Amino acid sequence: MTHKKPTHETLTQKTLTQKIMPKETMTQKTMTQKTMTKETMIRKEKEITDTSDIETVIAQTPVCRLGLSDGAAPYIVPLCFGYEDGTIYVHSALKGKKIDLIQTHPDVCVEFDTDVETIDSGRACNWGMSYKSVIAFGRASFLENRDEKKRALGIIIGHYSDKSFALPDKAVDKTAVIKIEISRMTGKQSRI
Repeated sequence: MTHKKPTHETLTQKTLTQKIMPKETMTQKTMTQKTMTKETMIRKEKEITDTSDIETVIAQTPVCRLGLSDGAAPYIVPLCFGYEDGTIYVHSALKGKKIDLIQTHPDVCVEFDTDVETIDSGRACNWGMSYKSVIAFGRASFLENRDEKKRALGIIIGHYSDKSFALPDKAVDKTAVIKIEISRMTGKQSRI
């Protein structure tokens, strides 16, 4: 499966900042930037700190993993997704465990990884992995407006294809579209 290469516009700090800040509080000349909180990484030499590099990992990832909790146990599900301006979009059936968990515990974690390769050292207990990964934390909510859902579904489709598709109202109405606004993220890479 091939994925669209990220464009320069999707990889700028400005686009991430614009999504984090409400549009009504921004002007083209002056923008007060809300910063995402950063996680402390023990292995600093593996940390990806540049926002555009983090967004490149997201753009190159075929499937994200959504981490949810019922308050007692974690639940992780792989999903197709779309990403734009600091927001992740996923879709789902209208009913199910994922929907129930988001309704009761909307704080979520999303994992992305790409360029994964096993490194065979030739010796037991000395193998390694080469990879790039991103962990994002945010709050999930459901889009209810049909036009907003179509726009979000278009972003998801755009992650996998350059084609545009007409989305029938009936199909959109039978689909849950989940918006995850990222509050913080961190990137990591290992090049053995």
